Amino acid sequence: MRKQSDTYALAYECCDIVLMEDGRFPTIEAIRDRIGVNSPTVISRAIKDWTVHFVDKHRQAFERPDMPAVLVDAATSLWQLAVKEADKTFDEQRQAFEQNAASDRALVAELQQQLAAQQAQWTAERAQLNQHNAELQQANTELSTSLVEARLSISQTTAELATTREALSRAEGSLTAANAALQAQEAAWSDRFEQQHGWHLTRIEQEKDAARQEHARTIATLERAAEEARLERATAQARITQLMQQLGERHAHQLKWEADLAQLREQLALREEELHAEKDKSRKLQELVRKQRRPTPSTPDKAAG
Repeated sequence: MRKQSDTYALAYECCDIVLMEDGRFPTIEAIRDRIGVNSPTVISRAIKDWTVHFVDKHRQAFERPDMPAVLVDAATSLWQLAVKEADKTFDEQRQAFEQNAASDRALVAELQQQLAAQQAQWTAERAQLNQHNAELQQANTELSTSLVEARLSISQTTAELATTREALSRAEGSLTAANAALQAQEAAWSDRFEQQHGWHLTRIEQEKDAARQEHARTIATLERAAEEARLERATAQARITQLMQQLGERHAHQLKWEADLAQLREQLALREEELHAEKDKSRKLQELVRKQRRPTPSTPDKAAG
């Protein structure tokens, strides 16, 4: 048995009031204005059930032979009016339902079209993001390779600088030893000069001049070697500074690429959430359209009629 709602009960009771007050068969508009509830389906069902009950209630009186013809005609007119009002209500509801169904179908078609276009756009954007991601990964790989090469170059330069420092240290040691030897030799020559006097003076002076010249050549050679070592050291330090600067710039580029990659991944996640929401919305609309397309089951009273 179908469960009756409060709206149905109010509409059913109001049918008698409309008949007595207005002197006409109850309509959906008249019932709705009195009960203050806009539910055409429930009100129409209550009117139909009230009409069937009204006819059953007065059927025996209508079938009596002594019933006045005027009363029979009034009952017949009332029944025809009820049927006409019911048919009119049914046609209005059917038209409204068909219009709503057509509007829902158009809305679903439009949403499906928008969803297809959005999916195509998201597919293209995802392809672009994947391509950009691949480019960033390739650039990251190249940067890592350059970083390894820079570190290897720095290691080699550091080794060369250590070798240059060692050579400079040896040159400075040789210069100190040569100065000590020269001083020792001069001391020896002074002693010899004091021992052998005048006739050795000229020879000693010659040897001292030769020794001084040799010492000067040695000093000049060592100084040139030290200057070359200093130049090589300055060049190596400048090369290290340049490599460190390049390394810092590449590291900054790598950080920027990583930030861009993280931002692109966040945008992709947001787009996927929007796509999921649109799919869920489309599924709900399709479910609503399927529910509205289901035919309304006929009532037992209507089937009996």
